[in-house]
Amino acid sequence: MTEPSKRSADREDTAFFGHPRGLGYIVATECGYAFAYYGMVTILTLYMTHQLFLPGHVENILGFGAYSHFMEGFFGKKTPLALASLTFGMATSLGYLTPMIGGIIGDRILGQRRTVVLGLSLLTMGFAALVTEQGFLIALALIVSGAGLVKSNLLGQIGRLYGPDDPRRTRAFGMFLIAVNVGGFLTPLVVGTLGEKVGWTQGLMAAAVGMAFGMGVYLLGYRHLPGDAMAAAAVKDTTPKAEGTPGDWQVVLALIPVLIAATLIVGTYNQAFNIFPVWAEKHVGLNLFGFTVPVTWFSAMDGVLTILGIALALRIWAWQDKSGREPREITRVMIGCTLTAIGFSILAISALIAGPAKVAIFAPILFFVFVDSAIPWCDTVIQSLITRVAPVGLTTTLLGAYFLTYAAGNFLVGWLGSLYESMSPAVFWGIHAATAGLGIALLAVAGPALHATLSGKARVALPA
Repeated sequence: MTEPSKRSADREDTAFFGHPRGLGYIVATECGYAFAYYGMVTILTLYMTHQLFLPGHVENILGFGAYSHFMEGFFGKKTPLALASLTFGMATSLGYLTPMIGGIIGDRILGQRRTVVLGLSLLTMGFAALVTEQGFLIALALIVSGAGLVKSNLLGQIGRLYGPDDPRRTRAFGMFLIAVNVGGFLTPLVVGTLGEKVGWTQGLMAAAVGMAFGMGVYLLGYRHLPGDAMAAAAVKDTTPKAEGTPGDWQVVLALIPVLIAATLIVGTYNQAFNIFPVWAEKHVGLNLFGFTVPVTWFSAMDGVLTILGIALALRIWAWQDKSGREPREITRVMIGCTLTAIGFSILAISALIAGPAKVAIFAPILFFVFVDSAIPWCDTVIQSLITRVAPVGLTTTLLGAYFLTYAAGNFLVGWLGSLYESMSPAVFWGIHAATAGLGIALLAVAGPALHATLSGKARVALPA
């Protein structure tokens, strides 16, 4: 692990709820980005199916003819809904395919701060272009490129705010995840409600404002973050040591099944933002005490429940630690897979029981309770695991590899979503439950060997 800078090792910096001041700016930046990104995700499929991909609008999209021809070449001719689902999957997956490249640029070319500024600039331009029908594909390209530059570098800056033995490190990652979900909670209420009730353009404009806020906050806190010169020096210092021993590469190989399980979780969970709103519009009784609930409000509930899930998981882990029964990391990820599988089983069973009638609104609410409770058992645990066991010089690269699970998972979301019209809702959601179940089976079989390999690597002490 690279030697921390003087600023990162300074435990007297407690200006942000006991953490370094720089963490506050990173958290606020992520909150603005999450507001914009999840705002787009919340309404993207609805926007495409209800307006953008319909006659009279689709002709306005620059480059759409070439894009549709390209997609048909890979997937065959698709209905507007199927094409919208594939577009959702492509756009969201590519945004997680590029962070490894962004990490290399940040570590070895521009430095992390300058790379994040470049990425935030591209994101701000992309969300501004998304407001126009003509710029839809250009906007998605800018957003994908910007996200790749921002994600791994922003996470990497969190780690560099702390010394290797600073117990605040893991809690900082938890605070970052909470910021993601605060943005995820607010954006459906604002972007989703504007999009459904006022107009899709107005909803996308609100997302663009959130992105501009995120960039402004980062620039405001620029001087409080680890400098680019330190990043360059760290890479220079560790390059001779980064070749890796056989034991190091055993650790890398041991992480692969964990990343596969993470891919399966993403590939099911994120269907909640793609096909779920389309299904809920037609098959869920949205009338609650005389009020028709907008389907985008489920995404707001998703943010709240995830925050509560993180808080609950942290308390459970602290209690288990005191009693000497804290589960291994592999076991925690298995629990996350199990909770996800239960959530999708609830949708499948409720759809089967309802038949042609509408599913009671309490079934999808219960679905979100389970899948959101799974998030800390997967995301937080795997990120902490990577920073704990990563060989010297490979931490950022492996964090980039972790984001590849989101790329593959979101592609899986789009592909599974394109099958929705060819099967019953019960079968569709049942397939998702089975997919999450594959993660349970994989880790159950490989778990003992994985723990034996990973338990000996403890480069960073993790607090309870």
